Amino acid sequence: MRKTVEADDRGRIVIPHRIRKKYGDRYRIIELDGRVELIPLKEDPIEGLRDAVGDAFDGKSIAEIKQEARDAAREDAIQEVTEPEN
Repeated sequence: MRKTVEADDRGRIVIPHRIRKKYGDRYRIIELDGRVELIPLKEDPIEGLRDAVGDAFDGKSIAEIKQEARDAAREDAIQEVTEPEN
């Protein structure tokens, strides 16, 4: 389905009923280079995240995903502090 919509004076756009019926009423707005996308949000945010990243988290528990994110953030912080400035 393709449809052109315009924002009203308050910046709101109307998502057609057919699309809302199929994908729901909650969306994440993502700004990308040269465009904006609406990503439907599921009732279960983890399920929505899994849909967004494909099989990157297959077979991992929520605890494992959280720990990996913490570890990556810690490594980034250490690297930022220990790398000499150019």
